[in-house]
Amino acid sequence: MTLLDVAVFALIAYFCVRGYQKRQLWLALVGHLLGKLYQGKGYWRQLFVLGPLIVAWLLLCHWLNNKGVYGLAAGGILFAMTLALDAMRGLEERQKREREGEDKP
Repeated sequence: MTLLDVAVFALIAYFCVRGYQKRQLWLALVGHLLGKLYQGKGYWRQLFVLGPLIVAWLLLCHWLNNKGVYGLAAGGILFAMTLALDAMRGLEERQKREREGEDKP
């Protein structure tokens, strides 16, 4: 691993962590655009639209890793994980609001 790979990964990690912790708009926008692909669709449509997209992204990261661009490959996987964490947090918050709305008379 070269110093450039470490620097690229550190830069991507910095933006991912900062975007997740401070709930920055760019992270929410990417998640929103991905959500529009499958929003309101059935389970199978979600599976066949979002599944190949995620697999293609991870295969691209694997291909970059095999080509020796380790920092960018690791950063791409970290970005995918950050998007997943943000989506789970949004789902949990939405479920919590729904539960609180049911408890109130």
